[in-house]
Amino acid sequence: MKKLAPTGGPPLHFTALLAALAILSVLLVATLALAPARSYFTGWRRVQRRYNALVARTHGRPVTVGIKQVWIPERGVVDRCPTCHLSAGVARPIEGDRLFAAHPGIPHDPRKLGCTPCHGGEGRATSQREAHGEVRFRSDPLLARVDVEAGCGSCHSHLPTPSRAAAEQGRRIFEEVRCRDCHSGERDLRSIGLRGVPADWHATHLGRTVGDVSFGPLADEEIAPVTAWLSTLVGAPRLMAARMLAAESGCRGCHRIEGVGGDVGPDLTGEGRRPMEGLVFTAVRGPHTLPGWLRAHFLDPRSVVPDSAMPGLGLSDEAAGLLTTYVLSLRAATMPLEQAPPDRIRGLGLRQRDFAADGESLFGVFCVGCHGRRGEGSKLPTLASRVPPIGDPEFLAIAEDRYLRESIARGRPGRLMPAFGSTDTGLRPAEIDALVGYLRGFMRASPEPEAVLSEPVDEALGLRLFAENCAGCHGDRGEGNLVAPPLGAPDNLTTRADSPILGTLTNGVNDTAMRSFRHLDARSLRALVATVRALPPPPMARTGWTRRPGVAARGEGLFATHCATCHGRRGEGGRGPSLRNAGFLASATDDHLTASIVRGFPGTEMPRFGTGDALRARLLPAQVADLVAFIRGWAPASPRGRSGASRAR
Repeated sequence: MKKLAPTGGPPLHFTALLAALAILSVLLVATLALAPARSYFTGWRRVQRRYNALVARTHGRPVTVGIKQVWIPERGVVDRCPTCHLSAGVARPIEGDRLFAAHPGIPHDPRKLGCTPCHGGEGRATSQREAHGEVRFRSDPLLARVDVEAGCGSCHSHLPTPSRAAAEQGRRIFEEVRCRDCHSGERDLRSIGLRGVPADWHATHLGRTVGDVSFGPLADEEIAPVTAWLSTLVGAPRLMAARMLAAESGCRGCHRIEGVGGDVGPDLTGEGRRPMEGLVFTAVRGPHTLPGWLRAHFLDPRSVVPDSAMPGLGLSDEAAGLLTTYVLSLRAATMPLEQAPPDRIRGLGLRQRDFAADGESLFGVFCVGCHGRRGEGSKLPTLASRVPPIGDPEFLAIAEDRYLRESIARGRPGRLMPAFGSTDTGLRPAEIDALVGYLRGFMRASPEPEAVLSEPVDEALGLRLFAENCAGCHGDRGEGNLVAPPLGAPDNLTTRADSPILGTLTNGVNDTAMRSFRHLDARSLRALVATVRALPPPPMARTGWTRRPGVAARGEGLFATHCATCHGRRGEGGRGPSLRNAGFLASATDDHLTASIVRGFPGTEMPRFGTGDALRARLLPAQVADLVAFIRGWAPASPRGRSGASRAR
């Protein structure tokens, strides 16, 4: 028999069921009532109501409360940003209000481009956090105000970028010749770099008069810097400052960007939209965002990525911030070529460079990251040996132009030096020639003969310099040997006068191992000339000197004793570069090998075997010839230029 309630009503469990049903009914009604109320109180509705309240004070026109959007189907843009940022094309701006202020002046109409292509963020979202990308796993958050100009890189991926020095010089000239008298505020020039600076701008200005101001001609050497500065006026000064800094920091020496550059580091094309997944923020101070990670990596690469091959660049906070803006601008947006801006068409369609093609600019774009701003070399933590100082005058005295060209084009397998000879991803032949010409500029000018011959003779200095620089090839008394002819021979020095000897010392002799010694000062050259003049004449039987190749079998043992520690037992490389790769053997003639062994390479671990020291025995000229013959045996074929074959002098 069921248990009844004390008053004789229904069972207790039925009463509980009715109570639960009543509670659920109340909750359902509350939920149904809350849904429209919640919609009414959404953030974007509050924003629009605030806007209407503000414009009502000035009797302005209110907006209809609702979702606002920019829809550009051909570009895949659906942006609801104007729902809150009402002044972006759908309502009158309210000056002084950060949210409703007018969009800053740009060369484009935001209503035709949308918002997210430039600013990032999620265009379809209607809440602030989601729209700004402040949610987990969002790979394209809103760009911060300091980096907002990076958004220009979504479309403008190949903006012409001159050197900072040229642009700054052009700006100074622009100010000094009072161009601002007509171009006040640069309003008519602010985007001339996007349109393209007319090649004849200077000629078309000649003779112009505006009011009481006449345009006078600039000097020929002033036109190019002003043109360079005008090309930076694209409406994004921070972005152009960042691009110019990147162009002189050697980024493309290791990284490929838009198809051009090295392959040592990762391809940076599209790095501005790099996903956050996989990034380690342990050493990152500040916000754990992509810009925060990039900035920390620029300041100290190995603290952020312990096995990074990227060297520390010694950047200031400001420079690290600029390079962060630059990398964020590498956004790789896809678009039909017919809709692309002119700079993108020139770069992708016509393969035009976005960096200057003079030697100094190319050195900044490709070389300074490893070799230093003056070619002084560097010591990278990931390498056992130093990056060679290719700007050192003694190195350049040994390295002939052909060797430099081939080294740049073919690279050094097993080292960080990429092969830049590909016309698609690296340097073109004319650019390699310009780079070699720039490197030659690091060589010191030869002292004038009058200055040398006016110096007093220092016999002790002359004997020391002869032992250090000449005896390794010519013998201790200039008697000649397998490697070099006797000094004083009639077919070598046609007269006992000073001038031919000095000319040989300062200019070297083509197609021989005799390289220039122009790095010596006038006093040292005078002493060395006097020492050579005082040498006894060689026996007449030896004046018809002929070079003879060394013996490779003897060179093998010498290599194991003197070279394998750095270059590897089979020349494969180690602390020193590989000597048996095809690129090196094709570019290094026997004369280059001989000069390198005898004179060494300053700033590296390659010693001067022509003199020896407390740690290394001196190699005699015949031993040098044997070593060269052994190394040449690794070549698949004789290199262009002089090999070990006999050559009459």
